[in-house]
Amino acid sequence: MISATETFRDWMPVRFYHQGTRPFVDWCHMDDVRFMHPFFADTIRQRMREPFNQIFRHQTPIEFLDEIIDGSDVIAPTGFIFHMSRCGSTLVAQMLASVSANIVISEAPPIDSIVREHRADWLRSMIAAFGRRRFPEERNFFIKFDCWNTIDLQFIKDVFPDVPWIFLYRNPVEVIVSHMRQRGSQMVPGAMEKLIPELSFSEAMKIPAEEYCAKILSRICESALAFADDDRGLLINYEGLPDAVTGSIARHFGSDFSSKEVNQMNDAARFDAKTPRLNFEPDTQRKQIEASDAAHDAAANWVLPVYEKLESTRSKVLV
Repeated sequence: MISATETFRDWMPVRFYHQGTRPFVDWCHMDDVRFMHPFFADTIRQRMREPFNQIFRHQTPIEFLDEIIDGSDVIAPTGFIFHMSRCGSTLVAQMLASVSANIVISEAPPIDSIVREHRADWLRSMIAAFGRRRFPEERNFFIKFDCWNTIDLQFIKDVFPDVPWIFLYRNPVEVIVSHMRQRGSQMVPGAMEKLIPELSFSEAMKIPAEEYCAKILSRICESALAFADDDRGLLINYEGLPDAVTGSIARHFGSDFSSKEVNQMNDAARFDAKTPRLNFEPDTQRKQIEASDAAHDAAANWVLPVYEKLESTRSKVLV
């Protein structure tokens, strides 16, 4: 009889949810496809177009994760990537994903769903399921969390106390400009009430978009700053990218990359992280020019104080 471990070797969890009181997981067959897209959902969306995945579906209780992990060759997490949003985290993930030795899971909804429920056992099992070695050359396993998961950094650290992590951040004016062009879901009032629990929906709707965005960014950055003295943590300013990926980030994660792998990552950095078919073009100056007075004021009132503390803490570590 073929074991569940072998049967599900090329299947990945894609959704975590409840039916009544029971938690379930939906699965997607990956075949020989690696996670190479900017986001987990992009890869899964492509795979779900395949006739096989449209016809054959697997739905299992959450406990089944432990059954397939048992006997699997699981790589422990090499490093966690946290970020304030729109600050280069996708670039970091894409550079790492360009190397076949790396498993990179970028903002996977099943992980986010379990983090929100604060279930340590489920989180361990879900991450282990993603860390199963499917190709012989794989040796590293990186997870990029959603930006709002930084608020749950204490919980994640408690579950994985030995995993090194980084927090990426950027000049808040530039981040606000990015969200004013196209708001992330966390920047829509009412979408994620726990990010600013003291605000009711009606109060949030009355706040200018720039200010609401700044309040969210401040909360995320404050959450990271609270653990700035953690030896397992490393603060990375967007301005240090892409060089930090093959430099300080690789060293912090204890990853030893060959010259060929470094070249692969540097080649990946030449392209736009979210739109890999386009070449990367620096946009710092353009965003500063585009920033409205409202964006500058919101950044100054809500985010710059914590941004400056992050910078001061990072500078002390570099000395």
